[in-house]
Amino acid sequence: MKRHAALVPLAHDHHHALVEARRLSRGAAEDEVERVDAAERFLAFYAADTIEHFREEEERLFPLLVDQGDAANELLVRALLDHQRIHALVQRLREGVAATSADAATMRELGELLHGHIRLEERELFPFIEAAVSEQELGEIAIEPRDPSAERQVVDLIGPSGTGPLWGTQSEDLNVTLLAWPARGGPGGEHRNSERDVLLVVLEGQATVMLEGDEHLVRAGQALVVEKGRTRKISAGADGVRYLSIHLRRRPLEIGRAAPAKP
Repeated sequence: MKRHAALVPLAHDHHHALVEARRLSRGAAEDEVERVDAAERFLAFYAADTIEHFREEEERLFPLLVDQGDAANELLVRALLDHQRIHALVQRLREGVAATSADAATMRELGELLHGHIRLEERELFPFIEAAVSEQELGEIAIEPRDPSAERQVVDLIGPSGTGPLWGTQSEDLNVTLLAWPARGGPGGEHRNSERDVLLVVLEGQATVMLEGDEHLVRAGQALVVEKGRTRKISAGADGVRYLSIHLRRRPLEIGRAAPAKP
């Protein structure tokens, strides 16, 4: 389906979001380790691309339909409600990842909701806009195209707002997550990572990290290595905390040959 040039960047975003929604839904069927990896990948994509995509729609595109009658208002309400429901499910997914888990039902629901939302916009909302909005108004939208597959060499670690996991990325070897918690907040409960050492780097504020009952105060500009097998609990200080969690990427389970039976 041919799109108006002003809507092409948003349509391209939809294509990439569909790919990530399918990956998230497929990841829900995997074991816990692979579910967390799939959730972290989706959260990184969402923070880097989808939040800005929603903002552009809400600030530039949707206002064009405000005075277009009841049919337009119904489409706007459906699209805006989808945005809020997606935000809520993403927050639920973030909270799970912060506790090193990923709920399969949440992953499936989020993947299906995002897929359905894109179908709504591509099959109903965008065609309505192309028919109802003037060529001049559409030409004034000026949305710049994005390439979600492009490497992001420089990352702003201070700018993202919110709580819980705010950004994440992974390479062949590393997994990095940016997290933020308000005063006295934290991922909740004690966690034990039996697979990897974890490096915590505090960027803003401070946090108390309990390691096997030993208390460590980590301030902005300081780092702490949590060795694998040790139980940890992180609590933000009076001004909150923003930190990086860095570890070697977990490898997916692989099918190998059984060890030969002993005679």
